[in-house]
Amino acid sequence: MKQLVVCLLLVAAVTAQKKKQSAWEMMGKHMETMKEKMDAGIDEMLDDSTDSGLPSEAQEFLLQLKESVCFGVEDKCESDMFFGCNCIQEFQNLGEKCSQIPCNVVNFLLNDFSDILRDFRDNVQSFEEAMELMTEQIYVPMMEAACECSDKLADATFNCIENYDAGVLDMIGRGTYEMIVGMLDLESMKKVMVAALAIHCNEVGEEACYQDFSNQMITWAKMVDKSMDGASKKDCTAYARVDKELAKYFKAMDTEDMSKVVKAQYEMSKKGVCTPAKCAKYQAKNYYSCCSVEGVDLAAEHELGENIGNILDNAMSLLSTLSEDVEENLVSREDLQTYLSTFDFETLCEGKKGLKEYKKKGKQCRKQRSEYEYGY
Repeated sequence: MKQLVVCLLLVAAVTAQKKKQSAWEMMGKHMETMKEKMDAGIDEMLDDSTDSGLPSEAQEFLLQLKESVCFGVEDKCESDMFFGCNCIQEFQNLGEKCSQIPCNVVNFLLNDFSDILRDFRDNVQSFEEAMELMTEQIYVPMMEAACECSDKLADATFNCIENYDAGVLDMIGRGTYEMIVGMLDLESMKKVMVAALAIHCNEVGEEACYQDFSNQMITWAKMVDKSMDGASKKDCTAYARVDKELAKYFKAMDTEDMSKVVKAQYEMSKKGVCTPAKCAKYQAKNYYSCCSVEGVDLAAEHELGENIGNILDNAMSLLSTLSEDVEENLVSREDLQTYLSTFDFETLCEGKKGLKEYKKKGKQCRKQRSEYEYGY
């Protein structure tokens, strides 16, 4: 009888082990649930009775906003309800095409946004399809417009914020607005915007890096899809090999401790990017481009990490004054640097066999640098 009980327990244990889901399977089911909730939210948001497909209140506000942000470079402004004369003048100074960026954003929301939401709801069934939709319909067009104006766009944007004089301020109080803006680290925010434009608008061999990054995002999404679909841990075109690290990342998320979350994310990235060597070789060829190499260098030149840290410190300090429940050091500088280091594969993979593949690619890209336009 004792032997029978032991056998039954062993069978039960083996059966339970077989039924245990991998972290990637859990993520797949979680994403299915999230997609259902997002689809339901889109159903509630869309309104087929309006021209824009958006709720009538949203459409009405956007139409009013359009009257403020759509202007000619020669138009004279004496007063404006939403954008303000100072902002209009700042963007007029950008020239005929670049001055239309605010107008183009509002027209996008009025004319295209609901179609994108419908496309997501009806046709997107995978990470890859979601990333293709996001990059093709939002990211690439947005960066294409911004990069044509990148040399002065940050100045216009932050001069607009600092000198905002729209009529809507009479509703909340101009003094209140000036006090809030005065408490923000706008200088660091501006530097982050300049760095982001430099990284994404950089060109390698006549190709804009935002186009290259778009392809990278789609490649990453395809690898995630394959991982959730049960790819082999030996498959370099997926991330199934980081299943244990992904499980630890989920556990860290449950703790709500940002240091633990960042550390788990770092370990997951290190495993996925740096090992084994054959997978590092695949990623260096298909995923780690000269735009990636230069992006790391540009981030360092523009002190991106330092300025993001300034913004986070500023935000946490402000929030902690408003609520005692907010921890002032919720995200530390060390956590931020650890996270940003996951984008620098040559540093991330120190001590790992895959390092030589990224070092070789980095050397190749920097050697070619003099052959194309570089630097912002």
